[in-house]
Amino acid sequence: MATGLDRIIEQILADAEAKAAEQVAAAEEEAKKTLADAAAEAEQKANVLLADSEKVGADIKARAASTAEFTRRRTVLAAKQNAIRDVIAAAQKELHDLPDDEYFSVLLKLAQKNALPGDAEMQLNEKDLARMPQDFSAQLKAVVPGTNITVSNTPCNIPDGFLLVYGGIDVNCTFASLFEAAGDTLQDLAGGMLFR
Repeated sequence: MATGLDRIIEQILADAEAKAAEQVAAAEEEAKKTLADAAAEAEQKANVLLADSEKVGADIKARAASTAEFTRRRTVLAAKQNAIRDVIAAAQKELHDLPDDEYFSVLLKLAQKNALPGDAEMQLNEKDLARMPQDFSAQLKAVVPGTNITVSNTPCNIPDGFLLVYGGIDVNCTFASLFEAAGDTLQDLAGGMLFR
């Protein structure tokens, strides 16, 4: 069963796929123009040099076509890489902007996945402390049994997510940190979905 987060990610990927298609089409159009311009330039040079040698003109035309093809491939690759970065940035923003109930549901899942045994303090930013559900501590205890996690009343300077502090060990569960840790996997996943 698809969750709200799954639907958001599917929508983000669909939007990114459309954007990537537009970027790839524009890049291919630009590459075609570059190829046509290069071919025209090569043709002009070939006509000037034809008196001396037809081979010189053919070599120039081949090099120009090769250069244009290389430029086209490089432009298309850059467009694909930009689309992948856009998808990942959009997914991170969607998580950051979730409605309060969905946002704290994600935080509970992150705590469940990243909690270590023992006593810990969960540190949230000022905005999240202000909008935190009243029963969040109870929900936290329910999803992470055997671990004593208390939510700090002192705001932490992070954009979203949380830090779990176990004495001298900090477990960074900010969205930026999680996306960075999964960077290669996310790029492969987004690239696979966008460019099948």
